[in-house]
Amino acid sequence: MPHLALLGDATLANAKHAAPEPDTTAILRNLLPGWTVTLLAAEGSTIATSQSQLQRLPPGVDLIVLSVGGSDAMQHVEMLQQPTLSSGETLDALAKLANEFEARYDQLIQALHGLAPRLVVCTIYEPPLVGANTARRASVILTMLNDRILRTANRWALELLDLRSILTTSADFKLQIQPSAAGAAKIAHGLASVVTGHGGRRMTVVAG
Repeated sequence: MPHLALLGDATLANAKHAAPEPDTTAILRNLLPGWTVTLLAAEGSTIATSQSQLQRLPPGVDLIVLSVGGSDAMQHVEMLQQPTLSSGETLDALAKLANEFEARYDQLIQALHGLAPRLVVCTIYEPPLVGANTARRASVILTMLNDRILRTANRWALELLDLRSILTTSADFKLQIQPSAAGAAKIAHGLASVVTGHGGRRMTVVAG
């Protein structure tokens, strides 16, 4: 029986916010009856803390799905309101944030490399934050971080699931940033499509 492992943050570990409806893991087990699905992801995990999840990875895993980075972005939410002296100062701060994010993300991918025949990574979705200014500014940060995820996926020739094209309405979220039951179901169906290769909102990144 093939084995799927889910690593990362609350994007995949969404039982708390999907309740009383089934979470992504439960739905995946129904959609993929021939698969074993192991949830190692945990709410609040960052790129750095996700490293510990690798230690609990069962042997013989066939496919790893990684969705992480949202908690890292939340650590810099103060940048959305922080005054700066110039646009150059703001751009320098954003560039530093993106570069450091990419370095940590690439390190995690390197640690995961070779642990399973397939590794699928996910972009960070864009939640409908309250306040037009906050949502607009957050999208700038998330776009930069997602670009670094795309670049990393390209370097390692990984499959990538773009969650921005899957979670698209406010009904997909709870407490502004967490997947709701509807969002959890959409994530599960998107992942099932990638796992089985039967279409869905999927992007395969191929290194040039």
